[in-house]
Amino acid sequence: ALVALPDPYLGERTCAYVVLREGAERPGPVELKRYVREQGLAEFKVPDRVRFTDAFPRTGVGKTSKRDLRAAVAAL
Repeated sequence: ALVALPDPYLGERTCAYVVLREGAERPGPVELKRYVREQGLAEFKVPDRVRFTDAFPRTGVGKTSKRDLRAAVAAL
């Protein structure tokens, strides 16, 4: 899941939340960014920050709650 986080200079930056598959090793942020670049993602679409989480928060209808993710990253 990708959310915006406040930035005093640019206005906002991007933060990618990642849930790992069971048994997968946690990659470093640099490795993850390198991987998405190698997959053909444009440089301007590579997230500025990466956070790992066990599960995404859900809304009442079962969708990923980006509001909760934005609140969590703003609290850091």
